[in-house]
Amino acid sequence: MFEYSMIQPLFWMAIGLLTAIFFLGLRYWFQDLKIRMYWWKWLMVGVWLILLAVILGGAFTLIGENEPKAGVRFLLFFGILILLIGGGIWKIVARK
Repeated sequence: MFEYSMIQPLFWMAIGLLTAIFFLGLRYWFQDLKIRMYWWKWLMVGVWLILLAVILGGAFTLIGENEPKAGVRFLLFFGILILLIGGGIWKIVARK
């Protein structure tokens, strides 16, 4: 991504900080919706977010490697699949 310089560690520190802020905000959002979150619900949400990141990373890597057709197909197939799985996880998580 970057040649090794002072920017690279700062970039990853910023990504880590944004991830922590995201999960903190997610926690308060669930509290506002009065949804009780148990450890297994957090695990499902975390695994889903990791899979989403892997799918987006894989698709855009293919596009960046001059394989736009494969990248778009990858994104459409796995993107729709992960969105459907996310909807199912939301139904499980939103139960009170």
